[in-house]
Amino acid sequence: MTNNWTYKARQAATFIKTKINQVGAKPKAFLVLGSGFRDAVNSWTVLGELEMATIPAYPAPQVAGHGSKLVFARVKIGNLEQDVIVATGRVHLYEGYSPFEVSLPVMIAHELGIRNIILTNAAGGISEHAKNGSILAIHDHLNLTGQNAAAVDKTASSVQFVDMVNAYNSDWRDQVMKDANIKSAVYASMAGPTYETPAEARMLKIMGADLAGMSTVQEVITARMLGLKVFACSFVTNQAGGMNVDHKDVLTSVKESFPVIQKTLEAAIRHAPLTVD
Repeated sequence: MTNNWTYKARQAATFIKTKINQVGAKPKAFLVLGSGFRDAVNSWTVLGELEMATIPAYPAPQVAGHGSKLVFARVKIGNLEQDVIVATGRVHLYEGYSPFEVSLPVMIAHELGIRNIILTNAAGGISEHAKNGSILAIHDHLNLTGQNAAAVDKTASSVQFVDMVNAYNSDWRDQVMKDANIKSAVYASMAGPTYETPAEARMLKIMGADLAGMSTVQEVITARMLGLKVFACSFVTNQAGGMNVDHKDVLTSVKESFPVIQKTLEAAIRHAPLTVD
């Protein structure tokens, strides 16, 4: 995977390492927070932060509900303290970014020596157990974006064929599900930015999807290419294919149910593996 994107990731990682050393952080995991999730850092100890726009090559989020900072945080969970790096927002394919740009933060985490990736998103519910206000761990996905971060870009020399079995690490997920008392689901990634039509929602249900969203999968593909472990979860904000879905309502739904989100994120941090296979 040595190409122009690898160079960009190394360039950003070198910049970020300076801040890590300044604040004395020892990050165990890299978190990417989806729509409305950025408030998670408010209950954690912030050791330092960087505006993403100041980091070389780092794609800075613009969508409402996404933060613009990379936060170095210390999370206290019972008697345990863990340091993490938190991307308080992300960019998306529907904003005109390529799969490589969307998943660049994961590549940066790899260059920083971090081997655990925690991904979050807001999603539409499709199956019966994906109720509004619930949070579900992702155990598999459908990539329906028409794009793939494993595809060769013009700076790469060869195709990488990537095994996607257990892309969402089952051991890690099982521990988080038990701790946070949540269930798991299949996530369908759509290109967006339109919400699903009723016909599309019916199609996704037939295909086996429980959730529909517009992110996460490109990041997971890249993590899998790099040998990183992933825990991912979705917060169900609306029913896919439902009437009058608005992004403001999505953000409000996340805020109202934040305690369960916080509990899940802290369980994911607690159980993040110490080493990669």
